[in-house]
Amino acid sequence: MNIDIDEEIFKYLSLHLNLKRLEHSYNVANLAVLLAEKNSVNTLKAWLAGLLHDCAKSMTDVELIKFFKNRKKSFKYFKEMSVNSPRLLHSFAGEIIARERFKIKDKSVLKAIKNHTLGRKNMSVLERLIFVSDSISHDRKWKHAEVLRELAKEDLNRAFFEVLVQKIAYVVRNSGWLCPQTIDTWNWYVSNVK
Repeated sequence: MNIDIDEEIFKYLSLHLNLKRLEHSYNVANLAVLLAEKNSVNTLKAWLAGLLHDCAKSMTDVELIKFFKNRKKSFKYFKEMSVNSPRLLHSFAGEIIARERFKIKDKSVLKAIKNHTLGRKNMSVLERLIFVSDSISHDRKWKHAEVLRELAKEDLNRAFFEVLVQKIAYVVRNSGWLCPQTIDTWNWYVSNVK
């Protein structure tokens, strides 16, 4: 990666994320590089996707919805997310920021940023390792995070499945809205991989 883009990303993240979220982004990038090495994935792509995955996380619900309306851009489940859980839009906004602000052209990196929260059918290895790294990075202290960090180093597919289970269980336990895209991810994975 070129030093100028690295510096530009750091400046942007420092201005737009609080210290805890900035630390999380670096932790995700570091874990993503480790998992990329173990899964024969380009480590620079993993670093970039990990670093930028939450670049839109500080936007409010109103700002996220406006972000897409100003671009006259929507996508599958956009209306449902806007009403039920606008925070989920940050990953879609992050992909656009990476493309527009930082001129990231690599589709694999952009997809990893866009799908790190909800997943999608037939995710690439890079997408799965960012999805996993986001949930189990070293700043994550929830009950099974440490166990899943070790599992991810041995078997990314199993770790991906376990992280997906934990995400769904968390939403259900908290009586939250479960995005149909996550259900699509689950159904595809169970039907085609497990």
